[in-house]
Amino acid sequence: MIGMTDDIPTGGTFERHSLRGFKLFDGLGTEVADEFATAAHWRRYMPEEMVFDQSSDTLEVHFVASGRIRLLACLDSGDTVTLAEVGGGDVFGELAAIDGLPRSARAVASEDSLVASIPGPDFVALMERHPQTAVRMLRRLACIIRSMDVRLANMSSLEPPQRVMVEMIRIAEPDARVPGTWIIPFAPSHAEIASWASVDKETVARTIGELARDGIVRRRGGSIIFLDWAKLQILAKPRSGRDWDERPNGIRDPDQLDSGQPPIAQEA
Repeated sequence: MIGMTDDIPTGGTFERHSLRGFKLFDGLGTEVADEFATAAHWRRYMPEEMVFDQSSDTLEVHFVASGRIRLLACLDSGDTVTLAEVGGGDVFGELAAIDGLPRSARAVASEDSLVASIPGPDFVALMERHPQTAVRMLRRLACIIRSMDVRLANMSSLEPPQRVMVEMIRIAEPDARVPGTWIIPFAPSHAEIASWASVDKETVARTIGELARDGIVRRRGGSIIFLDWAKLQILAKPRSGRDWDERPNGIRDPDQLDSGQPPIAQEA
C-alpha cells in the first residue's frame, strides 16, 4: 500500500523521520528541523506516481528525503516538458505556498522516492521567523530563473537537433577510465531526452543516429561515448555563433539532420 510508511531508510544524510540533512535548516538548530519532521506527512512514491498535478490548488511544500522527483509543464497539446529534477536534500512546491496560486507544474516521481510534506502556511511562517531561510529560498529561485533563461534562449536560437545535442552535453560527465573523454554512463530514454529538449522522440533518435554515423558518438550498451567532443560542441552552437564554412568534415547542418540528407563534403 502506497502512503504513510514506517520503513523509512536509516543512515546516510537523513535519519529516520528527520529533516536535519536539509540545507534549508542549516544553522537553525536541530529543534527546528525536528519540529517540522514531526508535523510532516511522510509518504513513499513509486516511479511515475504523481505527487501533485499542474493547476491543482494544494499548498504543501515537499522535502525529498530520498529518490528523485521530476517537475513537468503540461502543454495544451498533451505533451509534457521537463522543467527540473530534484533529488535527496532538495525542496519543491514552494511557489504555491508563497503566492497561494495553483501549481505551475506537475510533480512525478522518477524513481522510488521518500517525501516529507509540510503545510504551506507553516513553511511561510518558517521564513518569517528565520529570515536566513527566506534568503536561501530567494537564491534557489534566482538559480531556477537563470536556468530557465538559458533554456528559453536555446528554444529560440537552436534547431531541434541542436537542442538534443545541448541536452546530451548537459548530462555528459568525464569518463574516469579514459582521461580527457566524456560519456553518458546511463543514457536516459529518448522520451526523457525529448522532454528536456522540447522535441519529439523521433528527433532524438534521428539526431543520435546521425551523430553515431558521423563518428561523433558511439553507443555501448546503455551508455553513449563521445568520440569527438569538440565537433559536438561546434554543432550545438547557434548559427549566429559559428562559421559554417569552417565546420569539421562530416558534420551536418541541422537542416540536413532533419531532412536526412548526406553530410556536406568539404573540398580537400
